[in-house]
Amino acid sequence: MGITSYIIPILFAIILHGGLLLLLIPHWFQQEDPYRRMPRHIQAQMIDLKALSNQEDLQKKFQEEQRNKAIQEKKREKIEKQHQKELQKQRELAQQKLESDLKQKAEKLKKETEVKQKAIAEKQRKADQKKKNAKLKEQKENDLARKIAADNELKKKELKKKKEDKKKAEAKKRAAEKKKSEVEKKRKAAEVKKKAIADEKRKAEKLKQDEKRKTEELKRQQAEERLAEQRAAKSKAAAERANKMRAEISGYIQALIERNWRYPSNTRNGMKAKVLIRLFPSGEVDSVEVLQSSGDAAFDKSTEKAVYRVGGFPRVAEVDPLFFERELRRVIIEFRPEGLRW
Repeated sequence: MGITSYIIPILFAIILHGGLLLLLIPHWFQQEDPYRRMPRHIQAQMIDLKALSNQEDLQKKFQEEQRNKAIQEKKREKIEKQHQKELQKQRELAQQKLESDLKQKAEKLKKETEVKQKAIAEKQRKADQKKKNAKLKEQKENDLARKIAADNELKKKELKKKKEDKKKAEAKKRAAEKKKSEVEKKRKAAEVKKKAIADEKRKAEKLKQDEKRKTEELKRQQAEERLAEQRAAKSKAAAERANKMRAEISGYIQALIERNWRYPSNTRNGMKAKVLIRLFPSGEVDSVEVLQSSGDAAFDKSTEKAVYRVGGFPRVAEVDPLFFERELRRVIIEFRPEGLRW
């Protein structure tokens, strides 16, 4: 369908709305006026001859009534004009609304026509594209078929060439293997001979190395035994020196503490307290702590005072640092009235 198929319905709709408008206009103008004019009436008034004397008053009264009638007439005319204006305005608004409705319907019809035309055009485009795609697909299938046929032909030629090359290679390989077999036989014979010579030589070398290794092992064992004896002698000497040093230092420390110990007068035999003394490498006292109390606070306190009274042991600074760390960093002494015990 083309655009010409929508022209006739559009024209028909416009003519129909125009005819309706023409039919409505006279109706609007023929509406009954709510402010309908009232006919003028001539009022006759009977005048009493007796009241002629009051003619002036009546004349004034009549003039006043005429003025009021004129004012009322002006008001009515003003209302009439205003009403006519409102009617005119209503007719104009109705005309504008009708024209607007016709315009909107025409635009709507135009848009619907355009949408339908676009849909038809899109449908036609899709159909053309589908034909084009089908044609391209057919062309690709034909190209693929030709390519497959060419590839198959090429593969046949390559397969034939491979078979021929394989036959040539196999013949060449058999000749090379035969030659290689002969060379291998000669090489193996030479290797057997060479291996026998090498085995003899290796056995002789192994025997020589075994003798050398036994001699070296014997020397190593003798050296280790001598080294062990030396280490044992050194250890014994070091232990003896350490024992001697321990005895000398312990006697030295005990003697200094005993000279400075002033135990209480109520001390009795059998009382004892174990005291931990911590020393600095310089021999000075770091701290004193009662590990095991005697049960008598005064006795325990006297042991601490005895150590602090000494203050330091100068000979401790002269000992070996390792010996100090192992033996003298922490010293535990048992205080008894009979004498100190290390």
